Amino acid sequence: MQFHYAISQGHLNIWETCQRKYQYKYLEELSLPEADPHRQASLLLGSNFHLLMQQMDLGLDVSVLAQSDRQLQKWLKAFNESPPTMIEGDRLCEHRRTWEISCPAKLDQDIDLDFKDGGDRHQAYFVLTAIYDLLILGKEQAQILDWKTHQKAIPQSQLEHNWQTRLYLYLLAKTTDFEPEQLSMTYWFANGADSVVINYRAADYDRTDRDIKKMLTAIAQAKDYPQVDISSHKCEYCEFRDRCDRPHQQNLEPVDDINLNIFASINNIIEIPEVAL
Repeated sequence: MQFHYAISQGHLNIWETCQRKYQYKYLEELSLPEADPHRQASLLLGSNFHLLMQQMDLGLDVSVLAQSDRQLQKWLKAFNESPPTMIEGDRLCEHRRTWEISCPAKLDQDIDLDFKDGGDRHQAYFVLTAIYDLLILGKEQAQILDWKTHQKAIPQSQLEHNWQTRLYLYLLAKTTDFEPEQLSMTYWFANGADSVVINYRAADYDRTDRDIKKMLTAIAQAKDYPQVDISSHKCEYCEFRDRCDRPHQQNLEPVDDINLNIFASINNIIEIPEVAL
């Protein structure tokens, strides 16, 4: 029997942001209900928009779903009037891709989780996983499209460094015959009908390959999961802030709104759920 530990972009983003949050969310599987009614409504609306886009691409009638909320009607109208540029090719909605990877594990591991029975018990096995909102496979190019319902578009520099972008493009390169330069990822932001296009390069692939292996080795060998420095302000948007006994923002040193918006945007990239058929 084989057992593998699934790793998504959320795992990688959270590990890089705060290892204590990784411990709570993925190892201890703690979950807290969304306390903010406005954010809860926003998450549901975002999920419904993903479902609407999925059904529309499958040729299904979306009129009933679109009419259920005025904001959905607005976003659909924006898409119909200002859609992102899309290549020709086979279209795959809510498409899952995976890639198995192994790395050295800590030697005192007593639990069978993450190991292959009968295999090398000093190796941890992970399955990198991505679910693409829309993947288009053309003859000479492949394009990933991702729908975002943030209030404002996230800067391209932030998107390029986020693990959603890095993992999705890396997995596509791993699981197809396309060269990195033949791949791209387009984020389409519904509120402004803005597109952010990220073109892939061999150097990006090589850097991600090194960083993923380094990060997964650290995850496999981890014994302690430290908190982030309290001065980083990352705790303000974390659901485990009270559990870590971290003060609310008003008790911290001032920080500019731009940086706070960046933290909030990155959290949203991680937490908006995917839609299943």
